[in-house]
Amino acid sequence: MPTTTSGFFLQCASRGTLELVVPAVGAPFGIEHHRREDPAGPFRLAATFAGGLGPVGAASLIQSNFGDPGHLEAVARVGDRLAAFWCAPERAPTWSEPRFFGEGAAGDPALIQGGSGGRGNFELVVPHAGGGIAHYHRDNDTAELGWHGPTIFGADLGRVDAVAMTQRVGAAPGDLEVVARLGDRLLFFWRSPGAGAAWQGPLEVVSGVAGAPALLQASSGRDAPGEGAILELFSPLAGVGLARWVRGDDARGARFRGPTVFATDLGRCEAVAAVASRPSGRIDLVVRAAGQVIHLARDGERWSRRGAVRGGSPPPAATPSAEAPRPPAITSSPPPAAAARPSHAPAAPARPSRPPASASSCPPAPIPAGAAPRLRSGPHRAGFRRISAISLSADACYPGMWAFQGDLYRCPARAAALLYYPASADGEEAPLSPGGPFPVIALGHERRLRTSVVRPGAAVDPGQDYRQLAGIMAHLARWGFVVIAPDLSWLTPDDAPQRRAAVLRDALAHLRAGSRGPLLADFDRVGLLGHGLGAQAALALSLDAASPFQVRALALLAPAGDRPAPAGDPGRAPPLAVDGLAPRPVLVVRGTADPIAAACPAALYERARAPKHLVTLPGANHFGYTTSLGLAEPLDEEAEVPRREQQAMAMGYLAAFFDGYLRGARGSLEALSGEAALEGLEAREISVRAEVSGEGAGS
Repeated sequence: MPTTTSGFFLQCASRGTLELVVPAVGAPFGIEHHRREDPAGPFRLAATFAGGLGPVGAASLIQSNFGDPGHLEAVARVGDRLAAFWCAPERAPTWSEPRFFGEGAAGDPALIQGGSGGRGNFELVVPHAGGGIAHYHRDNDTAELGWHGPTIFGADLGRVDAVAMTQRVGAAPGDLEVVARLGDRLLFFWRSPGAGAAWQGPLEVVSGVAGAPALLQASSGRDAPGEGAILELFSPLAGVGLARWVRGDDARGARFRGPTVFATDLGRCEAVAAVASRPSGRIDLVVRAAGQVIHLARDGERWSRRGAVRGGSPPPAATPSAEAPRPPAITSSPPPAAAARPSHAPAAPARPSRPPASASSCPPAPIPAGAAPRLRSGPHRAGFRRISAISLSADACYPGMWAFQGDLYRCPARAAALLYYPASADGEEAPLSPGGPFPVIALGHERRLRTSVVRPGAAVDPGQDYRQLAGIMAHLARWGFVVIAPDLSWLTPDDAPQRRAAVLRDALAHLRAGSRGPLLADFDRVGLLGHGLGAQAALALSLDAASPFQVRALALLAPAGDRPAPAGDPGRAPPLAVDGLAPRPVLVVRGTADPIAAACPAALYERARAPKHLVTLPGANHFGYTTSLGLAEPLDEEAEVPRREQQAMAMGYLAAFFDGYLRGARGSLEALSGEAALEGLEAREISVRAEVSGEGAGS
């Protein structure tokens, strides 16, 4: 049966042997052909060919329906040219001389024998030097066996790094399907069979990847009995190891589910190829990693390292490891959530009150030894991404227009947000840093009226306030945290925190469902951070037992709005039961020049139970934590410290708090004990109170 999935590794249909081709290392270069004949034995070097061509890029290998048994066929990149080879799969194979075709190749090719034509044409895609992907085909129904093309597609994307291709061939040929890596993203293209059809796409599949991916058509019997064929996708990760995704292969546009992360002990991987071995159906992989070529196999749900084809030495074969549990599904865009309620719809009924999360449902994080973050930049850079399509749940919305303080507000169809994450470079859409998934923090910003009098030079538009804590977000990203801050400005008329809490929850749900999802953020380590009225929203979400996210740490930055109802205003809701947060930790940060928060931070701290921390920053006002917000006096006082220094003090304690409770760094918690100053802040007389065991003062 011809090979309909690209790669540099296959099982010979006639002999059952495993065959692979990899570039030879060192002069005279060329391509090494390795073979495993005994299922229990090692790979051996069967042949070396193309040795006179100099350095050769990785080759793509198939078995065709030419000859009996079918010939092995390979296409390799030599410089920017493509060269085709073939041999009979005999015990001592003799490979042909190269047949050159095509120029402008800028990556490793992907070759299959498809279903078009009488015999089945060869189809090949390769990254193109001019941008995009070049598609060639060889007409196998003519005596010349000539290559045709290229047809370029995806050129507007610029440089493509790697490609993989497959075609489902049954009673009628299916689409040609290509997965292409562009930076740390995998994009999906497809084309109907037959001459003249145009390539469609791209659709984003996943992100956070590196190297050359692999596709594999397989039976679904191992994963979803009775659902037909499935398509498996394997790729090296941007950090270490490999990941696997899977989709039903019976409908165009079906989404990949995953990832399952494994083989992290291999370190950084460069390329992967996959076969479904017959007759067992076992999945075999070959991985190129750090000069080695490693053979892995999966029986059921366990991967084991079977040997080193080249370089290194195999570990004991009897040390299989289970795949990591599969995180929630990843899609190229978030799945439809509960739709935002139309403006004419009646208000949704309020949620019934629920008891706070118990100690058994949300245990505090363990606290092993570790060093506290410093005020300098952490081990990562700060990448950021603008988000504009967060689906809002019904309990986040209100009906119609809301007139408030001389302005009109309405719910957006979708919410915007700003995302910061650990990256290998600073800037928008920077590549994800190795070491993920990282703890994730949702941030609620302060409320500000459009009619408020601002200081000269301060930002005016409240619709951009969700970006105003970007300095703190970037600092947390550099210390290994993912931070998402949704826009809450359209909730300005609402004094209650519940709708804001629902938006924070929806932002986390969007992040978990998106293509970066579980590769980026660890949703078992969720923290919340709120400023001003956003702090009340963070507290409300922490206390919501119906939330799908278990909050492990809560930081309140200048919390405001938590005060008893005055006489004559019985409609105001009572303060939130912060004591119900225990045993999860809370950090309260306040400034001595903050008239907006006033007594609220101390009151929250007194009512909370341990573990709890209260940090008082000398001279800090209410809006000095932001990039450029500032209200004129008497709404907010003039800070007694420069804005940059106020931000730095907050950054240090926030990073130490989340490092201690989301990552388990004991040194960070010691810095929050009040017994010693946080490194970099020794010159400041910062008051720190802490209670890490026993009952809180207000209980």
